[in-house]
Amino acid sequence: ILSSGCASIPQPSGLYDIELVPLNHNETRHIKYNKSSGEAWWSSNTTWKKIEEEGAITKSIYEIKVVSTGKSWRAIRIDTVSGKTWKNSKGRWVAFKVAGTK
Repeated sequence: ILSSGCASIPQPSGLYDIELVPLNHNETRHIKYNKSSGEAWWSSNTTWKKIEEEGAITKSIYEIKVVSTGKSWRAIRIDTVSGKTWKNSKGRWVAFKVAGTK
C-alpha cells in the first residue's frame, strides 16, 4: 500500500519462477528455476528432478523458456547479463557454442 505523496517502490518479483507447457494427451511439463543461480528442476508427477549442470555457473540473472514439441518439450536458459545460453538435453544443461570459437 502506498501512502499519499510517497514514491512508488518496485516490489521484488521473487527469486524463483516457473514455466509450464502443454503436451499431447492432456499432459503438461513444469520447469521451476532460480532466477539468480540458474538452477532448474523439471517435474515428474509431483517430484522435482534437478537439471544437472556441465560445470559451475555464476550468480547472474537467468531466464528459461520452454516449448512443447507435441510428445516432448525443450527448454532454453539464458544468462541475461552475459548472453550465454544452454539447452536442456536429457536432464543436463548443454552450453551453446559461438561459431568460429573453441
